[in-house]
Amino acid sequence: MYQIASLFENLPVVSHSRMVNRGYGVWMVWGGTLDDSVSRSMSDFGGMLMKEGTNQAFWFFFSDDVFRVLARLQIWSKLNPMPVFTQLMPTTLLVDYNLNLSLNVSDEFTNQETALPTEFEVLIHPQLSVEVKTISGLNLEEERSPSGLSKSGWLKLIPDQGLGYESLQSWYFILIPVGNPSDKAFIKGWRSFLSEIQVLLQRLGIQYITSEVRVILPIKSLSLLRTFLKDLLVLINRVRNQEGEDISYWPSVMALVPQKGMSFNEEVVRKVNLDWDKLTPDCPHLRYRDAYLLGKDFAVNEVRFGSEQESLEGWCHVSLKKGVEDSGSDSIEVTISRRVSIGEHDDCFYCGMKNHIPSECPSRTLQGVDPNVWKQLAAIDSEKFTEGFQNIDVGMQGKEDVVAEFKKILQGGSSYENIIAKALFSINSVSQLRTLYLVWRSRGKEWPNGITEQGPEEGELIWSAFESLVSEDLNDAEILVKNAMIRFSRGYQPRALMGFIQLEMNEPEQAEFYWQEAERLSFSPLQQAYFIYLQARLQEVSGEFGAASTSYKKAFGICPNWLEPQYRRAVCMVKMGFSEQAVSYFTDVISKDPNYFNRIVIDPELDRGRLIILQSLGELWETAEAEAKKVASGIDSLTSDISQWFEEGHEFAEDAEKFMERMGRLAKIKNYVAFRHLISGVETLTGEIEKRVEYEIKVINKKVDFFREHLKEIRGEASWFPFPKLLTEFNADFNYCATKIYWIKSQHLNVAETFRKTQKYLLQIEDRLKKLKNRLVTLRVVRDSTLFIMLLGRNFIWLEVVFLGLALLCIPLLIYYSTNVQSNFLIDMIIRQKWEFQKGMILILSILALAISAFKAAVVFEKRKRELFASGEDKKGEDKKGKDKKGKGK
Repeated sequence: MYQIASLFENLPVVSHSRMVNRGYGVWMVWGGTLDDSVSRSMSDFGGMLMKEGTNQAFWFFFSDDVFRVLARLQIWSKLNPMPVFTQLMPTTLLVDYNLNLSLNVSDEFTNQETALPTEFEVLIHPQLSVEVKTISGLNLEEERSPSGLSKSGWLKLIPDQGLGYESLQSWYFILIPVGNPSDKAFIKGWRSFLSEIQVLLQRLGIQYITSEVRVILPIKSLSLLRTFLKDLLVLINRVRNQEGEDISYWPSVMALVPQKGMSFNEEVVRKVNLDWDKLTPDCPHLRYRDAYLLGKDFAVNEVRFGSEQESLEGWCHVSLKKGVEDSGSDSIEVTISRRVSIGEHDDCFYCGMKNHIPSECPSRTLQGVDPNVWKQLAAIDSEKFTEGFQNIDVGMQGKEDVVAEFKKILQGGSSYENIIAKALFSINSVSQLRTLYLVWRSRGKEWPNGITEQGPEEGELIWSAFESLVSEDLNDAEILVKNAMIRFSRGYQPRALMGFIQLEMNEPEQAEFYWQEAERLSFSPLQQAYFIYLQARLQEVSGEFGAASTSYKKAFGICPNWLEPQYRRAVCMVKMGFSEQAVSYFTDVISKDPNYFNRIVIDPELDRGRLIILQSLGELWETAEAEAKKVASGIDSLTSDISQWFEEGHEFAEDAEKFMERMGRLAKIKNYVAFRHLISGVETLTGEIEKRVEYEIKVINKKVDFFREHLKEIRGEASWFPFPKLLTEFNADFNYCATKIYWIKSQHLNVAETFRKTQKYLLQIEDRLKKLKNRLVTLRVVRDSTLFIMLLGRNFIWLEVVFLGLALLCIPLLIYYSTNVQSNFLIDMIIRQKWEFQKGMILILSILALAISAFKAAVVFEKRKRELFASGEDKKGEDKKGKDKKGKGK
């Protein structure tokens, strides 16, 4: 349960009231998070937030605008349900002698409590019923008092859904220069200062009249009043502090007076009961009740003329509190071209402009949806948007055919007006014929990515009809479409095109019917959402904003990643007068796609709530600009970090350098989209650097392990080289590699200097390992040759001994056995030349021994080499274990 008493605990206690004013108190309780638009609406209708607690707040209103704002919020809650309980009761505002505010609330209300609400509900105290009934469209209904509320007989507010309930607050602001109008200095200074004020009024879209030297201008809303007074005070402070010869400043007295039925003419000054000669120059004077509505940025100061102020209808003046500076709205201010925003027709279905009908829209000849349009707009300063619009006005000055001029601009190059015009006609690109062409060819399932999956053109009749419509031959297009509808009875394409034909024939009801048919026959979420969107757009340009908002919501439900319906839904809210409520939707789509910020700034269909929207987006601009400046200041540092981590010529370093060049160009652009891209881009690059370093460290560790294994193999191969004293250069390279590998293994590679030095060492290690491998080939040849010769020599010696013995025994045995043999020529010849025969036999047997030894050595060479190396490794391992045991024993 929420208790209203907790809101009054810390309110100031006013023992002696200087001023008292009866008004309306609003106790508000909500569940979850209260939409910002609710508080903004309450404030813009003249509400003062007196106290706020957890999920509850208490507001005070001077006027019956409180009924209108609650009615508006209740109507809006039908589109966007929200759990808010609102109770309206008589309340008295107290002002002490220090101009502090407090409240006096009847005891019957201070002990109330209520549970969390389930829907938006407004309860009115019966004492206020007479005032409610004086407002057209507001009705009351008896309501059973919920548990915890006072037994006053509360009435439920029932507003008429068809009425707008605009605020009745309106004022005239009067500005009169001080001094003699005939003085030259007066004329020069006042003209200069007035020119500065005129720029301010033009920027805010405020009309004004001049009577003699007096300036009178109407202020139609509280939000406009806050902005105007803040900008005016900032302007005065700026021009007053200028130094030099050309100073555009002149002191003036100024006052804000309620309109109260007064006509907008020069007689307003005479009807105001003020002594202008006693007003403090450069301080806006207004009633206390109006001053307190301005909010926390303004300080209320009492004046010292006339009788003592005894009511809130008395006069005071305001100033900006210390530390309150310009809101930053100058950064996103854009004055839209009159040629774009003014016209005699209804909003064009295709583009939203009023200077032509749909069948004449320049967008009909555009082909494809070009995303580069928004990239080009994001690449120029937001301050240049106004220049682009002004160029459009200048270029069209004296030209009657606006449509033809826009077509020329759309076909132009990359000047500001060309970029602005292309962006203007891209705002509603989904509603245009070029998107229908893409939907027909699309093979995707959902927006927005599905539209990029394009297939070939299919169906000659359909495409012929489409070309006829684009070429403005409606009769031929209609005939072809009707034939296509007969031929393809279940096809959505002819019905989709027939809807556009009916639209251009000014038959919106028929267009909606055919698009409903196309929706029914479509087979993918992309197509269904598209045709629902077209119906919603038709409802929007027909003025059925509530129905359009519902349809856009339905399209968004089918394709939840599609931001376009959300944007159009917010536009409908602005057109309905719910500009404050639309801000949260705009903020949401901007957070997902920053290009919508620029889109909002140049959209002519937001004219009704343009000032409120741009003011609300000012905070987004300030935040993004401040963060972008901070990021931009760190670009040089980030570039230095990259050079510290990676060697020049490194693949990642080259890509990062190109990326940083793009970020550097973005840092010079004053555009919200550029701010966001700069912030996200640098953040992404910072993350990529960290990921790349982690990856490189893993690669380094793997390379080090790989190099170490190769080094072990090289050591094992080289250790059998029989002439170690010849390995001086080889050992130097080997020891260098081993030393660097050990160094790398013992270092922390997350330090930039160590990381970069490690990469340098790895290249050197790899180069020296290649040299070692090349030298190892020679070492292997020498080693293997030596081993082969040893094996060959050992076998040869044994065979040579055996063969020599046989050779020595051969002659004596031959002589011995020849005595028992009959005379033989061959034996006789051998005996006669026994020494020559023995020499020949020794030579033959030696050769045979060498051949047999070589053959045997070749056969057993590899086996003996493996056995020899294996036994050597085992011996080394045993020696190492022995040393380890000996070391442990010690």
